[in-house]
Amino acid sequence: MRSGHCTTALVIATGPKSKRFSCEVRTQQLIRPKNVLSGASYSQARRQPNRHSLRLMSPGKNSLTQHQERRSSQPRRKLWLLWPVILAGEAIFLLPFVLPRLFRPTMLEAWGITNLDFGLAFSCYGMVAIIAYGLGGPLADRFPPRWLMCIALAATAGGGIAFLETPNRVLLCCIYAYFGITTILLFWSSMLKVTHDLGGAKQQGTAFGLLDAGRGLFAAVIATALTLLFGQLLPLKDEASPEELAKALRAIIMVTILVVATTALLIPIALIKLSRRESSKPTSLETRNSLSLLIRRPAIWLHGLVVLCAYCGYKSIDNYGIFAVDAFHSSDLEATRLTTLTFWARPFSAIGAGLVADRFSHFKSMAILFLLAAIGNASLALIVPQTLQWSGLMMVAVSTAATMYGLRGIYFAVFDDLHIPPTLVGTAAGLVSLIGFLPDVFFGTVTGFMIDHYPGRQGHQYVFALVCLVSLIGLIACLLNYKHTTNQATTPGDNA
Repeated sequence: MRSGHCTTALVIATGPKSKRFSCEVRTQQLIRPKNVLSGASYSQARRQPNRHSLRLMSPGKNSLTQHQERRSSQPRRKLWLLWPVILAGEAIFLLPFVLPRLFRPTMLEAWGITNLDFGLAFSCYGMVAIIAYGLGGPLADRFPPRWLMCIALAATAGGGIAFLETPNRVLLCCIYAYFGITTILLFWSSMLKVTHDLGGAKQQGTAFGLLDAGRGLFAAVIATALTLLFGQLLPLKDEASPEELAKALRAIIMVTILVVATTALLIPIALIKLSRRESSKPTSLETRNSLSLLIRRPAIWLHGLVVLCAYCGYKSIDNYGIFAVDAFHSSDLEATRLTTLTFWARPFSAIGAGLVADRFSHFKSMAILFLLAAIGNASLALIVPQTLQWSGLMMVAVSTAATMYGLRGIYFAVFDDLHIPPTLVGTAAGLVSLIGFLPDVFFGTVTGFMIDHYPGRQGHQYVFALVCLVSLIGLIACLLNYKHTTNQATTPGDNA
């Protein structure tokens, strides 16, 4: 340092070499360079936030929307990794739901139980599932999804062994309570989190549409194979005895257990590439505030109501087979074929709904589907068997089921519309599912009571009228949520 001068040395690294530059700034000179602001201008510039700070400090932008902005800049994920999730996502529900949907009349006759008994079992499943949804969401945010899904599939296959006996009402309720733990606590939120992660910022509808379409295609293939096998196992005569039905049903259950167990072995191997991807975990701040942030959002509660209404319609498909038997006096095999045909509507309606929703609007697409579902269920309620042939029943049933499958394909694709960050998707999915799948508690019992208490066509009319009303409620909830999210986007200061 020399008197009256200041020497500053700058070192700039350029590859293996470095160049040293020295510049002397004469502090005695009072002339300020042109590119240096005056004192007042400098103070004003210090007070003016830059563009980056302005974006972070803008009103209405909390941690949720900041995560959303960062996520929108990420490249699209490869959706081909969804195939193991698709297989697992349907395999785990084969035992508790697909088999009763296909073989409900056979199960009632072979096991000597009633529709009310099945309704009570579904209610036990739903009560356990309500607790499992709340706990399973944070669990999916904390642990590797592939191992949670593997354990869930293996445990579900083990529980299916109890179906090989002849369960009474109590045992059936215990089996379904156990399925509530294996299918929901360990599996459900993990599946949704993986799908949301693979969908990226712009392919949510497509990802969830592919998930439900693939699950529907897999279910249709399995249902067709089981129906053909069931037909081969039954004697050639028209009416089979309860013992023959029970023997054929036992073989169907054993094949289904084998499919679920095989999927359990496949899922950790197939999803190993997913575990190598960069995984995001919630920070300690987000962990503490996630539930409070989500619970304070009216859109979460409205969407829970949307899922609830759609799920009521979806569960009503379980009654199509028994409706054909009670109202049209069809055989067990014909009823099974009708239900199998509705399975084939699922892949096409789900992927179609997903593609349309991504192109236009998730909420508007769901509103249209709810309207069509209401029309379809009203038609089923007003059908007169004497004036409608079997082909007409199949057309109405399949088209109505298609609207339900379309709703299932997109009602979990709205987390980005609700401004949910990836680190909280599991928790948000658990909260929405807790509300949306409440029909597991009451719907089976209510519809089972209606069908048993009002025999024949009358009980089914009440069921379809109820689903029609619920579909209209879902339509209103969709429109309200669309209005709420639109107002939230146009008024940044309101982020509630």
